[in-house]
Amino acid sequence: MPQVNYTVDFLDGVWKVGLNGKHFGPYSTLDAAVAAASKAAHKAEEQGYEALLTINSVEEAVAKGDAA
Repeated sequence: MPQVNYTVDFLDGVWKVGLNGKHFGPYSTLDAAVAAASKAAHKAEEQGYEALLTINSVEEAVAKGDAA
């Protein structure tokens, strides 16, 4: 089964959904970004993919230097 990996990332002060090296958004809240990523993951599963979702916290973004 093919696999897709979605991420929710805090970049440049906003939440974004990542897929295949591209980011989509921005979303004003973590909840909104997670909802969008979850919806996309469920749709991918309906199309026969194994979908994974990783949520990267603000603390991880700060540690990497990505958060404001």
